[in-house]
Amino acid sequence: MSEIRPAHGLGTAAAAVIAVTAGLQVVTAVVVWMSVDEAAAAVVDLATLWVNALAAVLFVTWMYRVRANSDVITSAHQHRYKNMWVVLGWIIPFGNLVIPFVVMQDIWRGSDRTQPMVGLQQRQKSGLVTAWWLCYIGSNALALVAARSAWDDYALVYTLSAVVAVAAATLAARMIKQVNAMQVAVPIHLGES
Repeated sequence: MSEIRPAHGLGTAAAAVIAVTAGLQVVTAVVVWMSVDEAAAAVVDLATLWVNALAAVLFVTWMYRVRANSDVITSAHQHRYKNMWVVLGWIIPFGNLVIPFVVMQDIWRGSDRTQPMVGLQQRQKSGLVTAWWLCYIGSNALALVAARSAWDDYALVYTLSAVVAVAAATLAARMIKQVNAMQVAVPIHLGES
């Protein structure tokens, strides 16, 4: 591949479905607080599961596309993980706690056209990517704790998970928008002022 394939539509779809997933988590939290009916919460949880699966497919597909674009902007050999890890990184137990974050940091760095003479690993890491990842991992960890909690504690822990999921979704949307913008920006040419 020798040209950039813009990923705006794919990124927008991923961000929208991620937002719906976070919204459904908020709805689940409200249902839990408003009712003692575990069945109602289970129905919303099931819907969340399906929407979450769609969000995962869209987001990983977007990541794969922008990783390929990053390879065009900055040579592929500078990335810490090969392209296959864009997908595998999400499904390898324990590796999925770090690999997607590292891949996304490299995509961010590799999409930066303002530093053409600076090696990928010497470029500054993105605070936005770090904040998104911490919120994403935090929300999932809280959801796991909620699932193992007694029903009385479930509402509080799940609500915290939903709040952090909303933050992660917001940060993901910003990250997607900025990576897409960096990749289609006019490249910096040496010698221009």
